[in-house]
Amino acid sequence: MFVAIRENGEYISLVEKWERSDLLKLRTHEVFRCPACLSNVQLKAGVKKTQHFAHLQGAECTVKTEPESEYHLEGKRQLYQWFQDQGYNVKLEPFLSDISQRPDLLVTTENKRFAIEYQCSQIDYSLFKKRSDSYKNEGIIPIWILGAKWFKRISTHSVRLSPFQWLFATSYHQPIDPSILYYCPDSTTFIKLSNLQPFTTGEAFCSIHFVKEKVISFPRLLAPNNPTFPLRELWGRKKQKWRGSYSVYSTRHLTSFLTNLYHNRIPPAHLPAEAGLPVLSAYWFHTPPMIWQMWILLDLLFPLRSGGTFFFSKVMEVISKRIATKDIMIRQLPLVFHTQYSLAVEEYLQILVKAGILRKISKTKYEKTKEFEIPTNLEEASKMDEKQLASVGKHEEEGLAKYNSGTD
Repeated sequence: MFVAIRENGEYISLVEKWERSDLLKLRTHEVFRCPACLSNVQLKAGVKKTQHFAHLQGAECTVKTEPESEYHLEGKRQLYQWFQDQGYNVKLEPFLSDISQRPDLLVTTENKRFAIEYQCSQIDYSLFKKRSDSYKNEGIIPIWILGAKWFKRISTHSVRLSPFQWLFATSYHQPIDPSILYYCPDSTTFIKLSNLQPFTTGEAFCSIHFVKEKVISFPRLLAPNNPTFPLRELWGRKKQKWRGSYSVYSTRHLTSFLTNLYHNRIPPAHLPAEAGLPVLSAYWFHTPPMIWQMWILLDLLFPLRSGGTFFFSKVMEVISKRIATKDIMIRQLPLVFHTQYSLAVEEYLQILVKAGILRKISKTKYEKTKEFEIPTNLEEASKMDEKQLASVGKHEEEGLAKYNSGTD
């Protein structure tokens, strides 16, 4: 940490780099204490690492924190300077006694407060949620930024995201889809992932923005971004590849899914084109879209005859049962507000309406208007996917335009 309490009760900050000789003199005749637990801390003034304070070996602070690497310390120092340069009221490592939290930075604007957490090491979901909820309960907006070492790019428009990284997905603007922020102190660069479209449990298509901290403001960093990637083409190629190799990756968690497919005489490579479509809020599902959407078809829409009707609550009942049996898994997204996974299900039904499979009778009631076509080979499946994705692409563009305009 960069802040400690001196013997006279004053705070001392090391964020502005001191001369090492001055710190060595200071260390010889002063004792420093942690602002949170008031226990003694040691002034570290080496030549290789950033100057900082650290608890004595074996001592535990009452505020749960992780060991700070050189990378973490330097990133936090740069972010502090970035806010200062923009004229913000920013405090470094303030101890918030009401909630026993010590964010890396506390930024105050005219009518809002932001707790900035720069996270370089992994923490579990319960601690992440506890910290975030504590801030929110105090009327403080939590902004979590990942160290850029977590950024794993697969291709120009796709990344690898672990469940831990998904925790950082944040909806800054209602009802805009969430984004994930990274910061690299080595290159003084922010990386922002937006328009997240998960394809598998670990891979997602997205817009990837690299921007130097010197040329972007805090409000602009949080502002929504329009898609910068050709989703339909990318999705179509990826889905074609998935069809040809999916059965190779079968696991015990998919036994029920594969069993149901074979009972319906549908090879995994021959799913109907309507299973596995990108929807705006699909980030709620850890389970790939090919699977969670196919469960809706298998459990509800396949058995229903043309002309048959159902309510949205029935679809949610199907999803809930598959969640209970772990055939479908929902993501933990503690920083995504004003929405839930039911929105992704509703968006999927809207696509089926546009495809002519369903007709919407009322706000919550649907009618099945025609049967699904099952492809007989990969070439036919590819053509059906292409046709269906063309319709989805238009639906996506309309949806994003609505979100970016803030209208319902």
